[in-house]
Parts: sequence; C-alpha cells; structure tokens
Amino acid sequence: MRSICIILFSSIAAFCLAQNKEGVVTYESIMRIDLSRFPPEMKGMIPPERKSKNQLLFNEKESIYRAVQEGEDINRRVTARGGGVRIQLRTPGGRDNEFYTNLEEGTSIDKTEFMGRTFLIKGGEEIDWKITSESQMIAGYQCMKATYMRDTIPIAAWFSPQIPVPLGPAEYQGLPGMVLAVDINDGQRTIEAMEVDLRELADEETITVPQKGKKVTRKQFEKIRDEKIKEMQEMNGGSGGRVIIRN
Repeated sequence: MRSICIILFSSIAAFCLAQNKEGVVTYESIMRIDLSRFPPEMKGMIPPERKSKNQLLFNEKESIYRAVQEGEDINRRVTARGGGVRIQLRTPGGRDNEFYTNLEEGTSIDKTEFMGRTFLIKGGEEIDWKITSESQMIAGYQCMKATYMRDTIPIAAWFSPQIPVPLGPAEYQGLPGMVLAVDINDGQRTIEAMEVDLRELADEETITVPQKGKKVTRKQFEKIRDEKIKEMQEMNGGSGGRVIIRN
C-alpha cells in the first residue's frame, strides 16, 4: 500500500515539477505548556499555549526560515509574587532566529540566541524518516506522513510531493516534498502551514546566509548550552530561581 501511495504522489510531483520550486510558506507554531509543572498560585499567570508565525522563503537551491515581524514583543517575562521565581516565556523560534539551508552544498546554518548570545550552528541533525501510508490535505495540498524518534520524543511530519523540494520549517526537512506540518511529542508543539504562495520571490524577499554570531558545530553548541544550564541550576541551589519555557 505504501509503495502505491509513493508512486501516486511521485507522479503528481513530476507533473508539478516545473512551476512549484519557488515561493513562500507561512506557518503557525503552537507550543502547549503543561501547567501541572507549576504551583497553583502561578498557573493563572501562565498562558496554556504560545503562538508564533514564521515564513519559509525558498527556491530550488536554498531557503531561509524566520519569524514574521508583527510588532508584539515575542518574549514575555512574569514574576511570581512571594515565590521569588521569574518565568520567561519564549515563543518557539525567537524574533531574530533563522534557519538557512543550501541544497546545492548540502549545508545548513541555524542562527539561534541563547543566554544573550547569538550562535551560528553549522550542520543539522541527521533524520531517519520513516514514510507511512497515511495522507491528508494541508493548506490545499495532498500530504503524506513521515515519522522518527528524537531520543524518546516522537515527531511526525506531513510533506507534499506536489511541491517537489526537500525543505520545511527549520530542521524538519529532507523528505521528497515540502513539509507543511510537524507534530512534536504528540501535540506538545505543532507547526502547520497557513498559506502556501508559489511564485517568484520579490526583490525584498531575499534569502541571505546568516553572518552575525559565534560559529559553532551542533556538538559545541550543545556543550555550551548544557554547561550554562548546569551553572544556573547550581546558582539557584535547586529552589526558586528562573524558569525558562521554550521549545
């Protein structure tokens, strides 16, 4: 059954190949927060979910995934009275974060902010996607489902061979068609295409390689991140302190 589905979708992709290799996809990302992690007096201060909007600008050679600037402060800080705990909510992605992909060179650069510093992380995660026979319509396009496990976290992506480029939101790519939806950890975070605009990019819609930030590998960044988190935990002594909620 899966082979039949792949052949069918591949035929659709071949028909659409010439005109569907450039454009803009607008996504909505929703991160749902488990309020059971917090004391009762703090729950009313924390929204149950955080939403953000991002766009993927792409052509047949490269892409850039970045936040849509909408004026509202993308970070929100709240301090719990009497508890001495500061909660910082960060919308998935961040205002200045970007994810650049070069298909010709097979490279990617993840520009991300952490603890007030900007990093340019070269190289992404190798994803071993498993394509299934499930399908559904997303943003007007027929999509197939693919899955993989990141450690113990299940991740599902819905991709459309009707847009025959192996791209998607941030690192969720590498499939035979554009990824139009992602489900992380059974709905804890979702990313879904709201609009797909296949057309020639305008002059102001430039795809540029991120330049500003400290260049590191993925392993180097993870080491820096883990050390900083450990340092914060030791400073807080295991009680009170600062809680950061992000994807």
